Amino acid sequence: MSPLADLAVDSGGWVRLLFKRPGFLESRPAVFARHGRACRSCHVVLPFLDEQNQSKLAEEWDTLIPVAPDPKPGTPPSPESPS
Repeated sequence: MSPLADLAVDSGGWVRLLFKRPGFLESRPAVFARHGRACRSCHVVLPFLDEQNQSKLAEEWDTLIPVAPDPKPGTPPSPESPS
């Protein structure tokens, strides 16, 4: 893994993790990440949250709705999946 680095994606330098809207007129829950690390072998970039956004994510965890649907029943997990 690389050393911790700053992420620069938009004008504020923050990456937003956006989840589905809980209701039609409600805003999308968002958590912001400012720092990240890159894996040298697989080239994935992992964002890291600061303490404030860690707390926000923990508070909203049970109400968050994923943006992608769950896999169809009977679909085998990917080989890399820990579950």
